[in-house]
Amino acid sequence: MMKNVFHLFIVPILVMNFAGPSNGQVNTTAKGKLKLDDIYAPVFVATPPENAFNGLVQLSNGELRHYGFKGPQAKPTSYYYIFSKNNGLTWDENGIEVTGNAITNEDITPFVQSPYSGHYIRLKSNREATYVLRSENGPDGEYDEKKICEGGFSELRHPIFLQKRHRIIVATQQFWEEDEWEVGQSCVLYSDDDGQNWKVARVPVGPRNVKIWPDVKFRWQNYAIEPTIIELKDGRLWMLMRTSTNNLYESFSEDAGTTWNELVPSRFYSTLTMPTLFRLKDDRMILFWCNTTPLPEVDRSNDTTLRPEKRNGLWEDVFTNRDALHAAISEDDGKTWIGFRELYLNPLRNEKDWATRGGTEVSLDRSVHQAQAVELPHGKVLVALGQHPLVRAMIIFDPDWLYETKRSDDFKTGLKNWSTFKYVEGIKGHCAYNRDSGTQLVDDPLKKGRKFLCIRHPKNPNLVCDIDGAVWNFPAGRKGSFTTNIFLKRSGMGGRIYLMDRWFNPTDTMAYRYAAYNLSFSGKGMVGNDALLQPGKWHELRFEWDDSNSKACRLFIDGKLPSPSLQLNRPSENGICYVHFQSTADREDNNGFLIGSVAAHNEH
Repeated sequence: MMKNVFHLFIVPILVMNFAGPSNGQVNTTAKGKLKLDDIYAPVFVATPPENAFNGLVQLSNGELRHYGFKGPQAKPTSYYYIFSKNNGLTWDENGIEVTGNAITNEDITPFVQSPYSGHYIRLKSNREATYVLRSENGPDGEYDEKKICEGGFSELRHPIFLQKRHRIIVATQQFWEEDEWEVGQSCVLYSDDDGQNWKVARVPVGPRNVKIWPDVKFRWQNYAIEPTIIELKDGRLWMLMRTSTNNLYESFSEDAGTTWNELVPSRFYSTLTMPTLFRLKDDRMILFWCNTTPLPEVDRSNDTTLRPEKRNGLWEDVFTNRDALHAAISEDDGKTWIGFRELYLNPLRNEKDWATRGGTEVSLDRSVHQAQAVELPHGKVLVALGQHPLVRAMIIFDPDWLYETKRSDDFKTGLKNWSTFKYVEGIKGHCAYNRDSGTQLVDDPLKKGRKFLCIRHPKNPNLVCDIDGAVWNFPAGRKGSFTTNIFLKRSGMGGRIYLMDRWFNPTDTMAYRYAAYNLSFSGKGMVGNDALLQPGKWHELRFEWDDSNSKACRLFIDGKLPSPSLQLNRPSENGICYVHFQSTADREDNNGFLIGSVAAHNEH
């Protein structure tokens, strides 16, 4: 056992807001601009010094810290933190650097205080071994270091201190090579003596991704990794895991984490992104995750610009569903969920140099997946999210915001709440396409200052797909309504309106197959065999559904109910929370159709 001590000294660290506000959020890092009790919708407060995951910690005196590494991601030079003493509203511009620790190629969690003993506990792991660090003198004092097992783990979560049993558990994962495949397995480290000694529980290996149309190649193989765990009121443990499929997978433990049930798909959509479960003090739980589905996989076996492991599918090729982070809340221990709202949209999502901007020295990815949360006074929640300093953020919001049932947009604030981008062909940087901003707002020739969104099909052979699309989120409801105003321009070639339960890429031409309800119309206003829309005229379309899991949707055009209703295309247990507009022109269409406004009103 080794005796160590942290050496602390102040170094100037500017908390830079590289990404800036997004999704209606406000930069509040200037002192005195906002009170905690005033916060309702998500508010941007700072940029974390490290990719979000496990760097955020809340001390017993209320101080907040976010730890991070200085220097290149592959070989960091030091470990430090920024801190806030006013509930996250402002963050000190002086970091406190910690020296004397070996940090290269190690997974490190900050110290957290055990409610059992009051001691501070921290885990770290490298390829050779895993260690526990314990201190009786606070997170900055002298500590003991002890090896707990041979072999390393990655993505160590914060320790969880169980309520039903005197046990500490840490969710983590291990990888190994098997027949050219990198196999990942979720694991749990657990201790029954306040962190002195630890055992390892292994979760059953998850599913291998298989090629299912419209994918023409299998995805990067993630079996079931990056687990998040929450203790249920009945004492069971619930685990959600990232996979290569369209869903997060789940497993339960009946014995406080010693053994785990076989994995099955959960109700939550997500592909190759990390989930985070979080328990509020009033026993409600929140899930943070990317409620998103990527573009169909393409065959890149003949693309000589890529490394062989990317061409053959053994490794990642490109990420296309990491631009929206969502949140939902449950009052009944996970049986039902409310919200499914976009907590944060990637502020770089429309940038032409998206794949390479900011370089890869401090982070490879530019996504908003990965999250960690702490609860603040007045029931507010602070969330650290995202990867790369150009994108990552810390935001504060009130969980009551997730209970809203209405949302509307008339483009007076531009497209900050919309996804409209397109991808430029050719993988650049790390697993990424560069971007084209996609469809844009156009002026109303009759009313100054009014804007419409124009959906067309401008030809551009340099794009992965050049059709226009637009995606907008609203509070989820298995029962609800959606209203929009559209205008078919003369000589336009038509489009689709999808009502969906998750985010799809604006240009994903397969998205309508996964929608709960679809409305397709020709440029001449034909819906099926009926002329229901008139080119050159504004129409109000209102969609009403009573149960997105089992019933059809009524469509009202200018207040009148055509017949028949829109049949249920795909049941949705989670409720409708997205509208997706898209051109259906199979050749160039520079006219298209206009969107004037959108509004949704749902019931929980």
